Amino acid sequence: MIKITCKTNHDGAEIVADALYEFSRSGVTILDKEDVAELWNSTLVFDYLEEDVLNRPEEVSIVGYYEGDFSEISDDFEKTMQRIKDNSDFPLIYETEEVGESNWTEDWKKFYEIIKVSDFRVVPVWKKDEVTDGTVILINPGSAFGTGEHESTRLCLSLLAELDVKEKIVIDTGCGSGILGIAALKKGAKSVLFRDIDESALNNLRENIKLNGVGGTVECASLLEGVPFQADVVLANITADILSRMTNANDVVKKGGYIIMSGIIDKYAPDLISLYEKSGFHLEKELRDGIWVGLLMKRV
Repeated sequence: MIKITCKTNHDGAEIVADALYEFSRSGVTILDKEDVAELWNSTLVFDYLEEDVLNRPEEVSIVGYYEGDFSEISDDFEKTMQRIKDNSDFPLIYETEEVGESNWTEDWKKFYEIIKVSDFRVVPVWKKDEVTDGTVILINPGSAFGTGEHESTRLCLSLLAELDVKEKIVIDTGCGSGILGIAALKKGAKSVLFRDIDESALNNLRENIKLNGVGGTVECASLLEGVPFQADVVLANITADILSRMTNANDVVKKGGYIIMSGIIDKYAPDLISLYEKSGFHLEKELRDGIWVGLLMKRV
């Protein structure tokens, strides 16, 4: 396998990436500080960004891999790169190196362990025979839409472990791989509505639901928009800015019901708590893990 690395600047990134894709059909990776800066200055997913990620080199790296005999396409590759250099005013250098082909199907599994939170056990499906206790939630983390390893997921599971959800109606919004909703079903929830706006995440979710032998309704939808019923418990592991837009939570959650929220960086927690308290919720419990905060709020 040949690793191809091209170095340019932000102006040349898309052009070079498009060209490299012709030789790396499995896709390319672009490492561009400017893309991160755009996210930082936008209203999107800023919870997950810290300012130190902006301290990256101005140089942009584009990486792809060619499987096969590179000599068969090396001339075309050289001509393509030279043509870009001749007709552009941005810098472009590139290099190729041979890298060993690993059995990725097995190697990536080494990075996943059984996650233990209270009585819950989040278990990669290939490790299911290693678990002898607890409430087991099987996942196939091949697509990383939530593996239980992130602090925010752990915080939500810890708070969920303290609630009695038997025969309760639950909504898991921004559900990703569905760990939280599946955990609620394993604890005896009457029903769970799983919601996410990412169809790829929902495909992974459906697989995980099947692995666990549970039911549930799956919808491609945003937050709590258009929910036609009231729920006893809402699970929302998203980000503070997105949670602040869930303005109909007080209509969807029954009086006496709960929202479990995380994905919240500590500096944003006070404003979010205040917002929800003004809309009819009371803070029952706050958990912290590093910079991450989990909230249990009750509808009063």
